Amino acid sequence: MFKFATFLILAARFSKAAVGERMKNELLDTVRLSNQSIRIMVSMLREAAIDPAPVFRRAGVDLSVADAPQADVSGTDELRFQQAFVGATRDIPGLWMRTGLRYRIMSYGPLGLAVLAAANVAEGLRVLDGFQALTFSLMRYQFEYEDGLPVALVAYDDDAPAELREFLHERSLGSVTTFLNDMCQPAFPLVRIESALSRPRDWQQCERLLGVPVMFGAEMTRWVFAPNAGAAPLPMASPLLEETYQSLCSRLIGAAGAGDAFLGRLYQVMVRSGRGFPSARAAAALLSMSERTLHRRLADRGMGFSAVLAKVRNQRATELLEKSTLSVEQIADMLGFAETASFSRAFKRWTGFSPLNYRRGRAVASSP
Repeated sequence: MFKFATFLILAARFSKAAVGERMKNELLDTVRLSNQSIRIMVSMLREAAIDPAPVFRRAGVDLSVADAPQADVSGTDELRFQQAFVGATRDIPGLWMRTGLRYRIMSYGPLGLAVLAAANVAEGLRVLDGFQALTFSLMRYQFEYEDGLPVALVAYDDDAPAELREFLHERSLGSVTTFLNDMCQPAFPLVRIESALSRPRDWQQCERLLGVPVMFGAEMTRWVFAPNAGAAPLPMASPLLEETYQSLCSRLIGAAGAGDAFLGRLYQVMVRSGRGFPSARAAAALLSMSERTLHRRLADRGMGFSAVLAKVRNQRATELLEKSTLSVEQIADMLGFAETASFSRAFKRWTGFSPLNYRRGRAVASSP
């Protein structure tokens, strides 16, 4: 669905300010996205017995993009590949919806981790809204609220090319619903899906696949939530986080020295924490050892628990500052700081920059 929403939202904002097509194209070039969306589309092509190579050629994207699990691509590459994919699969009924079902929450990288780290559905959806610039869809998503709680998610296609709109709406049936269900397993509390697509009732057995009533021919595409859905807690002990956990852990372990099983286990415990981080006593208990043993083993490596905590916090803070539009206040809260000022002081100690200056510097560095 989105990486759960819209990497074109940046371009859309400039379009509404009458900046022009050239600026929109430049913005798409500066957005970096995971290659997971292209990898998903490639897998669907192969399952449909379609050779992906000509699709890559039509898109002007290098075939090697699909080979590396952790590679990234520009927003322009993603857009061009979607257009070529649509041309190659237009005559296969239901394939676009089935493609959407492959977009699991951790396909969105840091977005999936940030959403699942939220305390409840309402907060997770607010985090999602802050990450829209990192998503794979050209549609614009907006939440409807009543009494401060989310009651529906609406998809707008006004910023998408006309030739992609049917694909985007059909794929979103699978991708958005899968994203929501991955947030709140075993199933997100949905009442129904209203789709702007013109389709017969229970087209492609979609109600069975999606697990919720689908009404076609609606004025707009909406996912309607059950009452009080926003209050539902989000489970952190989810296997969907494993890929992101392992990526973060390998980076941390690489900095600390390869092949250290104890540090690897400790970093996994720290990275898998949700809001805030465990204390030394809690981390030791999770590692089935005493707190004293934990401190001794760290001392043998010339390290202290506070240094480990700072390293993990620094890693997560820089990812969120670089790859989301969450406010500094929201990031400080997610990292377990009681005050934003405390987070700002700690981040400046780690990096030499304030969080805002770091984010601005990264934005300038990534611009053409």
